[in-house]
Amino acid sequence: MWEILIFIGIVAFAFWSIRKVNLRSSDETISVIHEDIKEEIKSEFEREEALLSESGPEEENIEDKNLDKLLSEAHTEFEQGNLREAERLLIEAIRQDRHNAQAYFALGNIFFKEENMDDAVNAFEKAVEYDRTNDTALNNLGLVYYKMKDYKSAVSYFEKATVLNPDIHHRFTSLALAAKKNGDNKLALKALERLTSLEETPDIKHLKMLAEAYEVLGQKGKLTKTLTKILEIDPEDSDVKRKLARYE
Repeated sequence: MWEILIFIGIVAFAFWSIRKVNLRSSDETISVIHEDIKEEIKSEFEREEALLSESGPEEENIEDKNLDKLLSEAHTEFEQGNLREAERLLIEAIRQDRHNAQAYFALGNIFFKEENMDDAVNAFEKAVEYDRTNDTALNNLGLVYYKMKDYKSAVSYFEKATVLNPDIHHRFTSLALAAKKNGDNKLALKALERLTSLEETPDIKHLKMLAEAYEVLGQKGKLTKTLTKILEIDPEDSDVKRKLARYE
């Protein structure tokens, strides 16, 4: 009997010892974690203090200008061809308002004019990010990518621009050209059909592009109809006459 009691006592003591060790280990771990957090917070404050101490006084001649004035002056400098000064003013405007779509858009135009395409893309993308309705920035992204010969991206942005604002007809021409370069003749045709349907006065150049698209896709009936329409506008067009004779 007493052997059993001794055994129970040994087990109880062992359990108590293990639990004490575990609790102490847990307390030590928590203490270490707290020290790590304190060091991390301390380091963060030290970094902030260092940044503040390194920064100089604000430039009164620039910081005091309001945003509208900066943008207006940047536009004037751009029109006069002073691109570096326009860029400086726009960067200052962005410093004052990180979400100013107009400033990013104007900066994109500067980069595009300088053929700095990578920075133009970044600027126009920021303009779109902060103003989802900016169809001109979307169209300009299409122009940048077209110039970079990334026709797939150009198509994507031209499509978005025409969806947001279908009233600017020449964008359908850009979309058709990009789609053709990208090997998507059906999309090119769709864009040209939309373009010619929107025009109050038929444009011979666009009708010829449409006729070419019909020819590429083998749509003979629509091709001859379009060629006939061109001849109604310009009966002396010998090239169109020959092509129409070949398909009739």
